[in-house]
Amino acid sequence: MSGNGPVIEVSGVSKSYPMGFWRKRVKVLSDLSFVVGQNEIVGFLGPNGAGKTTTIKILNRLAFPDTGTVTIFGEEAGKRPGSRRRIGFMPEQPYFYEYLTGAEFMSLCGHMNGLGRGEIKRRSEEMLTRVGLDGAAGLAIRKYSKGMLQRLGLAQALLHDPELVILDEPMSGLDPMGRMEVRNLIRELKDAGKTVFFSSHIISDVEALCDRVVMIHKGTKVAEGSVDELMGKEGVQYVEVVFSPLPPPGWASAAGLTRESGSVQGDTFVLKARDHEDANHWIGELRRVGSLVTSCIPVKKRLEEIYVEQVAGNAREDGLGG
Repeated sequence: MSGNGPVIEVSGVSKSYPMGFWRKRVKVLSDLSFVVGQNEIVGFLGPNGAGKTTTIKILNRLAFPDTGTVTIFGEEAGKRPGSRRRIGFMPEQPYFYEYLTGAEFMSLCGHMNGLGRGEIKRRSEEMLTRVGLDGAAGLAIRKYSKGMLQRLGLAQALLHDPELVILDEPMSGLDPMGRMEVRNLIRELKDAGKTVFFSSHIISDVEALCDRVVMIHKGTKVAEGSVDELMGKEGVQYVEVVFSPLPPPGWASAAGLTRESGSVQGDTFVLKARDHEDANHWIGELRRVGSLVTSCIPVKKRLEEIYVEQVAGNAREDGLGG
């Protein structure tokens, strides 16, 4: 963790809700524990129904745990009324007063956060511009598209310059350009010393942005750590070496290479070596027959593969997999 201590500390949290006609209680979170350190970007990964939104509601005092504790900035979440001003929050499906304009809504949020009139005007203009809504500030929110609503939700979360930003699926509904802008904004928050905790099902965004990752499945944590930690110290699955021109016909089979370890792709020969030592051996062999290296890339396991392994393994333990 970065900094001097945890900004968020979730310890042994369980939560259940009554569901169905008989109001039978169904457990949504089970003994969930994790920490978020100062000036970290932490991604919260899990399939639909894993308990991500319930956890985020508990962090924001919109729901309460049956058991366990949640502290933010070293205090019980929401214990002091003023502590809420240190947190910016964007829900997954934000609801807005649709007959207000974007600027009017930002002004309302500023007053609720205790900002002065001049500061509200300055920060509203700054944040609407930052999320690309400066041209729509005077437009009624009911005329906003899904992507524009996401941008407005992000703008209001950052309006009061919070120390901790909690985002529930911030990339949802955004086009590729919008996702890139949000990724850049999250990086800027870290550069400014902020702490960011966000949930997402877009694993590539989590891999690109996060210092650490918390994975949950059916309300239970299945993995936690940096991407490098989750992959292991090395994380290299194989080394891909590309050669050109092609080696002589029949060379690969004569040299003992299988279809799985070497193949022809267009006018190049692609080799999957077990490790760097194996790659160096085959580089020497192919150079002797006149083929030279055009690229050599260690291929690492992706976060998506780790995520699928963790979730699939947890499902098998539950008796759901083969």
